[in-house]
Amino acid sequence: MVKNKVHLVYAGLLTALPGIAFALDGVELDGFLTVGATLSDANIDSQDGFVTDNLGFEKDTRVGLQISAEVNEQINLTAQLLGRARENNYNAFFDWGFVDYRFNDNFTLRAGKLKFPTFLISDYYEVGYAYPWIRPPEEVYVNNPISTLSGVDLLSRYSFQEVELLVQPYVGTSTGASALIPQESLAGAGLPAGTVAFTDFQAENLMGINTSLTWEKVTVRAGYLQTDVSVDAFAVTEDKAQFSSVGATVDWNNVVVYSEYAKRDVDGKANSAFPNQEGWYTTFGYRFGQFLPHLTYAKLDDADNPTAPASCGGVTCGTPLQQDSVTAGLRVELGDGAALKMEVQNVDPETGTRGLFISDPGDANIYSLAIDVVF
Repeated sequence: MVKNKVHLVYAGLLTALPGIAFALDGVELDGFLTVGATLSDANIDSQDGFVTDNLGFEKDTRVGLQISAEVNEQINLTAQLLGRARENNYNAFFDWGFVDYRFNDNFTLRAGKLKFPTFLISDYYEVGYAYPWIRPPEEVYVNNPISTLSGVDLLSRYSFQEVELLVQPYVGTSTGASALIPQESLAGAGLPAGTVAFTDFQAENLMGINTSLTWEKVTVRAGYLQTDVSVDAFAVTEDKAQFSSVGATVDWNNVVVYSEYAKRDVDGKANSAFPNQEGWYTTFGYRFGQFLPHLTYAKLDDADNPTAPASCGGVTCGTPLQQDSVTAGLRVELGDGAALKMEVQNVDPETGTRGLFISDPGDANIYSLAIDVVF
């Protein structure tokens, strides 16, 4: 079962999923599918426009196919195609792909388009079957819009009796990413309030490190990265940004716990589009046979965001998004490789802010239903 494997955060998707592998002359295919529906009781849409007071399927529905091929005993190729809604359209695209060279049991070098290892579940973020929620808590996961980097990393694994240590340094760039333009910055882009719009950005000179310790059913993870951010639409050129995160997960005697904290610090003009933010969440669940009820509290907050234009390259500093939420969920196993999930989330933006909505809804409830499958 995936619940026994998700602690191996450094593993590729093939080792994280129990799906069926199809051999085609040395090529293996694995896939996943999530069909999800959302409905809000607020007349204000979410900031990406996908969660509204009309029943919608764009937020969580996605399908993926992973292709893996063994070149020889030391070299493997792995790639993933992903189809999901992006910027109000369904698109299929090359999500990531890399070649890895295995020196020995302890060291593996990977090069190509890599999944960005910034969170507990970064390696399998798109695979809904691999975690308890319908979607990972956005109060944390919204803080880093970069999901992949083009570059290299080194997987260094060490064993100390029952403890497994991963040290993963990486370096690269991210030039094809896009992020939502904050509502507060739309005027600078010549767009009216309420518009859902994205802007391309580049993250260069990107370097960081991901580490994790795994002991039986417990994993503790920490990471740090720094990069130079450029946003052509806002005349931003190589402003400094840092991102740090720490988290842990426990799956022991039917008790399931996830907890994570992340902080983003952005300097100069880039702060107008990416204000300093911090977020955290904690999830508690208990497994009763095929049923896993769980409860999550999450908070998104200001992280010492500057207010003086002089601190933000002479432009208006960004406005941090602030909210907290409580989510009650239930996961039901539907046999091997399939799960049904139901969630009710109450979202409360900080007074005077809009949280993760286009404008302040005051208070909102979001109802979600999804089926996750791996094959």
